[in-house]
Amino acid sequence: MLLSVIMPVYNTSATLGDAVKSVLQQQYSDFELILVDDGSSDSSPEICDLLAKTDERIKVVHQVNKGLSAARNQGIKAASGEFYAFIDSDDRFDEEVFLNFHKERIQHPDMTMYVMNFDKVYGKIRVPKKHSKNKIITEPKELIELIFGSSGVAFYTWNKIYHHSLFLEVSFPVGKIFEDIVTTYKLAKISSKTIVTNSVGYHYIRRSNTIINSTFSPKYYDILTETEKLYALVKKDFPELKHEGLRKLVESINSVGYKLSQAPDSLEAEIFQERLQQDIQLYQTEIDNDKKLPLYYKIGLKLLQSDISSYKDFYKTNLKKIIMGKQSKAEDKSL
Repeated sequence: MLLSVIMPVYNTSATLGDAVKSVLQQQYSDFELILVDDGSSDSSPEICDLLAKTDERIKVVHQVNKGLSAARNQGIKAASGEFYAFIDSDDRFDEEVFLNFHKERIQHPDMTMYVMNFDKVYGKIRVPKKHSKNKIITEPKELIELIFGSSGVAFYTWNKIYHHSLFLEVSFPVGKIFEDIVTTYKLAKISSKTIVTNSVGYHYIRRSNTIINSTFSPKYYDILTETEKLYALVKKDFPELKHEGLRKLVESINSVGYKLSQAPDSLEAEIFQERLQQDIQLYQTEIDNDKKLPLYYKIGLKLLQSDISSYKDFYKTNLKKIIMGKQSKAEDKSL
């Protein structure tokens, strides 16, 4: 069997059918679909079991709720394919993605990772991330640099297909959100041949009720702790990419800071504000010494240390627009 498709499922009964349909309707059919029910409390477990009766390629694994990372790890344990693909149960694959992957695999039998472009779907509006060129990459440093710099590659798990051997050394961190950050880095580091394509293969459905889109919660701080781990690895493995790692870290600090600036006054918010300020201090010397780090990042960090209540307005009126504008220009240059 060529491909194992792993789909964690948690309380997504309303979208599960469409996600599964996007897999079953693929133009290339040599795959198995593993539905990992992560202790859902809605009708998702029953739907998974019913779907398995309709197609022999569907397997179902039920487990107590342990989170997305644990569900992905369980799916890997149950997989029998040569390659692994991942899809969230509220998203969709493009119907040609497996066929396109198979064609590349025929041309490059030694391929260890396949990276597809994706779009983000807001209701009926699709916004493609057309910021990656078709490439063959054999140097991990080049791939990691591309992951940092191109929104069409990025740190996501679901826009990539992986040779099973990569997961002999890597697993997803249980209990974390933003679990893709360090995991993607580790997988990229050991991928010996990666095919990058700009064709859209994955449709990421944006919804407003996710933890990432919500106001601050303690779990959101994972974006900073995971990026700290990433920065430490980059400095050790690829010192020449230190700036990219530090920029990613500062972006995570700013993101957490913005969420905290919106949080109502509480003891919990105060504790995390102090924690954030302490984390900024840990990297202050490196931030000050990085001449390529934009000034608007540094201004934002100073505000977070001195007056977090004013940071919300600064971020919305200045920092967010500047960051998004800079990213767009950088991405355009990569075309």
